[in-house]
Amino acid sequence: MDIDDIKQQLEFVTPRFPRDAVHAAIAQREAITPWLLEQLAQCADDPQALVDEPTRMTHLYAMYLLAQFREPAAYPLLIKLFSTPGEISLEITGDLVTDDLCGILASVCAGDLEPIKGLIETPTVNEYVRGAALRTLPILVCEGQLARDEAVAYLATLFRGKLEREYDPFWTSLVLVAYELYPEELMEDIEQAYADELIDTWFIGLHDFKQHLARGKEAALEETRQREPGLIHDIVAEMEQWLCFELDAAEREAERFPDRHKARQEQASLRDQAPPQPARPSSPATSVKVGRNDPCPCGSGQKYKKCCLS
Repeated sequence: MDIDDIKQQLEFVTPRFPRDAVHAAIAQREAITPWLLEQLAQCADDPQALVDEPTRMTHLYAMYLLAQFREPAAYPLLIKLFSTPGEISLEITGDLVTDDLCGILASVCAGDLEPIKGLIETPTVNEYVRGAALRTLPILVCEGQLARDEAVAYLATLFRGKLEREYDPFWTSLVLVAYELYPEELMEDIEQAYADELIDTWFIGLHDFKQHLARGKEAALEETRQREPGLIHDIVAEMEQWLCFELDAAEREAERFPDRHKARQEQASLRDQAPPQPARPSSPATSVKVGRNDPCPCGSGQKYKKCCLS
């Protein structure tokens, strides 16, 4: 497959994951990398253009492929894009931010943590992006690219003055990452954060830390190594399960959950047979906003962000 064919197949959402084109891109890494960097640069310069063209996929393939290539030139482009205030970076990347941005950043940073620290410490950066940037630390520790003591020392600076001491979801992200690094040196800071009611105890309680520390450092860190997503090694494994590849998703559902798949087909058939209903404006008083982590309204049993939000 030549470069032009690869570009064409990676440009927009397709019914199936374009596995052959992705493998061809990997095989022709040197030839495809300049184009991937160009796509990522255009995304960083004008993310709004991708909001207006939601089926475009080149920027997403570029992020994963360049991460798999360990391409350092992608690093400043990613930092520029995800430094954008508000939710626009989430709008154009979906679950990438909460699932894989940490691994993507860790894959291209080449040991330079300062830009990642900039994302972490800038209050105007989206809270999910800041959390993902923070999660690069345990990944780099597990990969042997960052000393645990260095990572813990940096977390201490966040606890001890670099963050405003007022409730913010980022504080919960901070203690969750501290947990992954066996935070024996940070326990006074963590206890004070709980005392100041900065942490959402629904996610993690202070007793969880005490139980964690009682297990011992080596056992706890080994558990972290097993749990952390790690660097990007295989774009196919990372992307082929996405629900936007609807034919692949339907086949997986039919194989794993035949009753659910049959019910979906029956519902779709009923919708097709039903007479069209007149449009009716929704009322702010009655419309319901579905959260990213709420059950999907379609009844699939999955979280909204893992289902129809895609």
